[in-house]
Amino acid sequence: MKKYILLIMCISFSLSLFGCKYNFNKSIFTKNKPSNYYYTKLLMNDLSAETPKELYALYMNFYKKKDFSKEDSTIFVNFFNSLTNASFIDKPTNLPAKPLYKIFLTFSKDKYVLNIYSERYISIYPWDGDYKMDYIDTSKMFKAYNLYGLCKYLIPK
Repeated sequence: MKKYILLIMCISFSLSLFGCKYNFNKSIFTKNKPSNYYYTKLLMNDLSAETPKELYALYMNFYKKKDFSKEDSTIFVNFFNSLTNASFIDKPTNLPAKPLYKIFLTFSKDKYVLNIYSERYISIYPWDGDYKMDYIDTSKMFKAYNLYGLCKYLIPK
């Protein structure tokens, strides 16, 4: 008798699941990036809202770490203000496997990483991003705002 009751309960429970209709948020499952400057836009919004709690560069060959001063952090704002839509590119084919420098920006809610590959190529992504990185070509940018030059100045080889 107990087996029949258990069987009826299992069947009724499984039949009740057929009636459930839940609309999932399908944007979670899509891997298409909204734009090729998506992460850069998020970083710029965070930079305009607050100053980073932690801002430092890391030289990847010897893992030297150097914190940025307040004067150096103004170069970041100038760098992001000088970007145009033409600066954002797809992943270059001649990109090195390992960046020369990494810059870490930590805010109250988010953390971003900037990979500095060369004087020309930079990539931006959040610490826990879902999409591929933003790639930036800095060849047409004013040299004073180039982050490669800033890192080279801060961490001499």
